[in-house]
Amino acid sequence: MVKPGTMFPDPPHPIFCLTASPPDIAGSTHIMPYLRDSYKHIALFIIADHPLHEPHPLFQKFAAICKPYRNSLRPTILARAYYIGGFRKPDWSDDDILFLVTNNAIVERSYGLNGKDEMGLLIIRPDGYIAYSTPVDPNGHTLEMTDRWLMKILVRLQK
Repeated sequence: MVKPGTMFPDPPHPIFCLTASPPDIAGSTHIMPYLRDSYKHIALFIIADHPLHEPHPLFQKFAAICKPYRNSLRPTILARAYYIGGFRKPDWSDDDILFLVTNNAIVERSYGLNGKDEMGLLIIRPDGYIAYSTPVDPNGHTLEMTDRWLMKILVRLQK
């Protein structure tokens, strides 16, 4: 995985934003304009070749971990276009999650994943540097470690 302390690299192939208004059908190899949201950190979950169109406990766990930090963290999922079930945002998601898609596995390899089934999570600082990176196992145990890391770094919303 891309190491913390390095600048977040731009992808070698276009990324498309499913939640842009109007929808971005041209794509861009400059990913930071999609991710920038003023002062927020970005939680980028790269899900590889896992289908996104149906709710999955792993994606729901990611959303649940990000929710208490929504004032300072922007959750983002990067998927492959042919695993989405249409060029649209999944029905199961809430409005806080930004959905990006690519049509090439080389994009995932540029972030240190195998471009097949490996998943990863990056926390990107507002200045574009990576603050945290971890591979994500199919059971989501590493997401729990990410939650503990977020508790140390960001402020949780009060219930």
